[in-house]
Amino acid sequence: MKITHIINALETGGAERLLTEMLPLMQAAGHEVNIVLLKSTNDVFEQKLKQLGIRVEAVNICAGRYNPLNAFKLAKYIKNSDIVHTHLFPSQYWGALAVKLWRKRIKLFTTEHSTFNSRGKYAITSWLDKHIYALYDGIICISKGTADFVKQRVPQNVAIRVIENGVRLPSASMSVPAEQRDKFIPGLRADDFVIMQVARFSEQKNQDCVIRALSKLPHNVHAVFVGYGVRETLCKDLAQRMGVADRTHFLGERSDIDDLWRIADIGVMSSHWEGFGLAAVEGMAHSKPVLASEVSGLADVVRYHELLFPPDDDKDLAHKIEWLLNNEDQRAHWGRMCYENAQRFSIEKMVGKYLEFYRELLPGK
Repeated sequence: MKITHIINALETGGAERLLTEMLPLMQAAGHEVNIVLLKSTNDVFEQKLKQLGIRVEAVNICAGRYNPLNAFKLAKYIKNSDIVHTHLFPSQYWGALAVKLWRKRIKLFTTEHSTFNSRGKYAITSWLDKHIYALYDGIICISKGTADFVKQRVPQNVAIRVIENGVRLPSASMSVPAEQRDKFIPGLRADDFVIMQVARFSEQKNQDCVIRALSKLPHNVHAVFVGYGVRETLCKDLAQRMGVADRTHFLGERSDIDDLWRIADIGVMSSHWEGFGLAAVEGMAHSKPVLASEVSGLADVVRYHELLFPPDDDKDLAHKIEWLLNNEDQRAHWGRMCYENAQRFSIEKMVGKYLEFYRELLPGK
């Protein structure tokens, strides 16, 4: 099959990281795979795909990603495709219009990555969503919660399939010796306790909750944030106001995520909403207990009530962090439980299910 994926850009984010892992596996399975970006940012994920031999192209119109001209421009990039698969708004709009207006023989898929979008707040954008989603042949939902969200806004003739996200499961995950951690994060001492969050800085991800919780914890507890985004400066200011700036580490975009997980003692996902929680799976795959806000999608991934806290409840989060800090046996136990839980989420299994869904709707391939 000739498969074209379309996404806004390959910036730091769960969907973007997922594509970076998925596309080489699809290509290795014998398919012709490329990706089209509305805008090239030449970030880490984009560079990685190019290094792995995936063709990366970009529309790059001056008017930006929200301009309908993107639909016209996309047509030339998809003309030889059997499958076009879109990710995230507004690529979901422009990719669908490009296929249905000019390349009708192509089978059109999208992945819904979230249980919430702000377009649902307004009548006009809700109406547009309903009609755009109706153009799709197949919609992949990354969790049951996401599927429930999608079913409220698409006609029954659109095929919907729940396929949970996957990660590249490490063959082994040995922790970095405590005395060597400052090689990766300068200033860490051997007796520091490290909590880590991998997420873009946005309202959804709610790093604020972690910073507030940190202010209630002993001085040897440090928070490491990997990612960047529009709220990064606000979070740095909050850390300063809460008196924990010396215990918060803002690392920006990093390509050594596996090494950073080996440094961490636990992971935290404090999202207000979440379609799945890919970073939570990555932390669990490295045998780290991952504390998560009890929201649809994320709670389904982490599963264990002992590791969940009410959304935006920094007091309960601080209590659970201190419990794991002071109980090494419990920390080791929940690390093992999380590792076993993560084995459900192999990216090889996920890619196999994607390809199977494509074939079901594209007979003869």
